[in-house]
Amino acid sequence: MTFTCPSNLYESVYTSTKQCRERSDIRIDQNAIVGFLDKLTQESWDKHSVANGMSFPLKFDSLEQEVNILSLIDILNTGHGFRKELHEDSDRGAFETIVFGIMSFHISSSATTADALSRLTGWEVGSHFGITMQKDVPSELAHVTMSKPSIASKLAGQLQGVLNETGRVLKEKKFETLGAFVIDAAKRANGSGEKFAEILINTFPAFQDCAEIDGEKVYIFKKAFLLASSLERRFGATEPIFAFKGLEKSPIFADNVIPTMMVHFGILVLPESLKHTVQEDGVTTVEESYRLRAAAVDGCREIVEKANLKGEDKIGKVEFGEKGMSSCDLDVYLWRVAKEPQYRKIPRFHCKETIFF
Repeated sequence: MTFTCPSNLYESVYTSTKQCRERSDIRIDQNAIVGFLDKLTQESWDKHSVANGMSFPLKFDSLEQEVNILSLIDILNTGHGFRKELHEDSDRGAFETIVFGIMSFHISSSATTADALSRLTGWEVGSHFGITMQKDVPSELAHVTMSKPSIASKLAGQLQGVLNETGRVLKEKKFETLGAFVIDAAKRANGSGEKFAEILINTFPAFQDCAEIDGEKVYIFKKAFLLASSLERRFGATEPIFAFKGLEKSPIFADNVIPTMMVHFGILVLPESLKHTVQEDGVTTVEESYRLRAAAVDGCREIVEKANLKGEDKIGKVEFGEKGMSSCDLDVYLWRVAKEPQYRKIPRFHCKETIFF
């Protein structure tokens, strides 16, 4: 089935997420937003809000090869629900596991062409990404163990599915690599970050991050918006096709970290029916995760609006530059702050049944 983006992509995301938040009885505490901005320091903002785009100390033979690596990392940016198992196996988190796997392909000169991606097996994925596929468990017989699929092997299966599907789509579209498609999409977008994201979403199922909640569509599209931002930050100053305009209007890249931090800061106030999601080992259904992520998109929109008030209405002392605070900057800030020791142990909700975050 052909997927078609809603018209006015950014506005559709903002409208649908706001409506979903309201239907979910998740409240935005305006006083908490004011308190957050009042307490925010210039030092903290400058330290945590700047992202230069993914850059690796590796040699690339061409722009397409580097764009291909960055795009594969983005389209596979998932696995948060397996964080505990991945740390137990390799002491790597979800994102580190994805980067490790794609770097393994590059360093070992393993093919990432459309044909190669379409034929990857689960075991090959497990090997590249360092995912333990089988574990020995006790059996009913004394001193005898049985080998069973590990919990993390499910993640390897999800990654395999995305890579196989992406390879098939690229073959249908007559592109040799994902990087070649992304470069072509950037050219067709003609400088619009919104149009670039739309092309990605309409083409690859792994970018079609939306759901029907309460009979209404909710649009998030985290990976597509993140890739546009990452490529602009990495190449915008040197490659004109990636100097996307309008990214300051982009919604955040909603995962499980941003909503968790917003609940911790008191900005999002959850109803009783969702409070279990932010407790220790808070497991969510796919539907619950969309409700929380939608609330984060809408909440960040309101933070940005208040942060950019001028004159006598200005809140706090932080200067956000000529263009003001953007949702992308705020996303980066909250995500990086969450890595600080005092916040790292805050319970985060997780869902193993999604490939979108």
